[in-house]
Amino acid sequence: MFNFFKSKKEPERQLNHASELKKGDMFTVIDSFAYPSWLKGQTLRVIDVQTYQYQHSSDTEFVLETNSGQVVFLQIAQEDGEQWANFSIKVQRDEVDDIFTLDEFARIFDEESLTHIAVKNTPERFMQFLAKSYQQTESPFVCYFHNKDFRGQSLPRYEQDGGEPCEMICLESPDEGHSLNIEIWDGGETEVSLTLTRPITDIVDLFPGDAK
Repeated sequence: MFNFFKSKKEPERQLNHASELKKGDMFTVIDSFAYPSWLKGQTLRVIDVQTYQYQHSSDTEFVLETNSGQVVFLQIAQEDGEQWANFSIKVQRDEVDDIFTLDEFARIFDEESLTHIAVKNTPERFMQFLAKSYQQTESPFVCYFHNKDFRGQSLPRYEQDGGEPCEMICLESPDEGHSLNIEIWDGGETEVSLTLTRPITDIVDLFPGDAK
């Protein structure tokens, strides 16, 4: 008899780890001077989830937005049993010139050996996202970008079934706390990102949205 009056509403979705984030979810970043003022202590909303596919692996990337409209990207990395939050922001050509000078930056593309590059200027707005220098970690490689969340699904066959190809060049700071990532797309369009690596525990107060 009493079962008749029980609510048939589905239980609310639980969100226990940042790796479970979906579009519409939110989380808070700890209030730490390791972050710029527009990011520390802020609550971010997931506005998209996309995938970078490599030959033998893939990365899920969360596109995030602050209350002020600033866009930042998040990938969760695992190394030696520990998880890290890689927050990235894109920088424009004039900003690259301001930070490195374009001549210095061009050495990444011109030299055959893995390049070491020094930061010439640290603009205040990028201070937390910049190291003093970077070392190229491996030769350029090709990956495929999918504007889709493939978690729980089979990825397309590498190099054969869709995805937008791009050449990736990765550089890292000596302490591995910062990265410089360069994506070269068909047609020559180049995107440059600065990455700040922080403990996954910096992500707190997960708020599930209306995703199923």
